[in-house]
Amino acid sequence: MSAKAQTHSPKAPAGRWHRSEAGTIIAVLLVSVAILASLVVADRVFGIDYYDLVRDPNAIARNPGYFGIVSNIGIIFWIVGATAALQAFAATFVEGATPLTRTLLAGGLFAALMGIDDFLMLHEAVATMGIPEEVVLLPHMILLGALCSCAYSVRAATPRLLLVGSVLSMGLSFATDMAPVHVGGATFVEEAFKLVGILFLTTYLVAISHQALRHGGALKRPAIG
Repeated sequence: MSAKAQTHSPKAPAGRWHRSEAGTIIAVLLVSVAILASLVVADRVFGIDYYDLVRDPNAIARNPGYFGIVSNIGIIFWIVGATAALQAFAATFVEGATPLTRTLLAGGLFAALMGIDDFLMLHEAVATMGIPEEVVLLPHMILLGALCSCAYSVRAATPRLLLVGSVLSMGLSFATDMAPVHVGGATFVEEAFKLVGILFLTTYLVAISHQALRHGGALKRPAIG
């Protein structure tokens, strides 16, 4: 057998790939149509000018482009962490649930919720309805607790100090926000703790995602230590 024949790889079934690609294209088009249709409904039914929905908020308000830049950076890192964790979870869960895959799921869901909340200002909007902020943030606390519980079982095999630093930083940010005393620079301190917490968490999620993809969702038994 020649070297050429030995290195020749069989062709992938073209029909299967074409059908899969066609399904993906249709799904993308359907999502696009749904989003665009919602703009039309908002404009025609609810009187919300579509112009206000498609342009950047700072451009509409004629604010400088740097308004909210740190908040936007935080949102980017929330989504980076969520995407890494959920992608690794989806890629490794086929081998069965493990402490590591559960950590990826809990971490990905928590980061996704926090990113969407920050982006759409969800808990602030709900809080204006008279619901205490502590109640509004209950789902966030539940997911964070689930993440910490899952991560504890694999603590010896993962960079756990990154998660500890994240929880500590976000806790200090929350405490600063809820403190009854308001002094100059309090907002800076609050947001500084929050940004550090986001960066710690994103680094942790990316690290364990890489670990799961390299080892195929290993760490099937809780780690001791």
